Amino acid sequence: MKDIKYSLLNINDEAELRSAAYIHESAPLNWDPHYKVTDERVLFWVDYLKNLSLGNKAWIMVAKNQKQEVIGLHWLKLEEKFNQLRANIDSLWVHDDYRKNGIGSELKKRGEEWAKSQGAKLISTQVYYSNQKMINFNVKLGFIPQQVEMIKPLK
Repeated sequence: MKDIKYSLLNINDEAELRSAAYIHESAPLNWDPHYKVTDERVLFWVDYLKNLSLGNKAWIMVAKNQKQEVIGLHWLKLEEKFNQLRANIDSLWVHDDYRKNGIGSELKKRGEEWAKSQGAKLISTQVYYSNQKMINFNVKLGFIPQQVEMIKPLK
């Protein structure tokens, strides 16, 4: 989509910041329909994002439509794991109305470019097993499934 504009998250724009925080906090709704998004948690992420060292250890890009609404978000953080620098994807989201238009692929491509420029040797992500669309999308983009975390609710 040619009318989509990509830019780094502007932490000085309260509306954009709150939108990113809300998107991130709402992610569990994709695999848990009973999850409750609260203002307290959204404000937690707003504060977190304000204090995050963007550009140095983290990178957040948004995609906006012609109305300047955030319709895509990609969030990476650098971390050391097994003595190797990697970029871990904290969030990747594209609004339902804009999916299948290359926005997610473009966000991931730009994230990978940033990760390489920071010296990361690989990029990692965690995806819920029930989110088969995201698993298939990641595999299509060259990700290799490595580990499955399993849980058992205790009653």
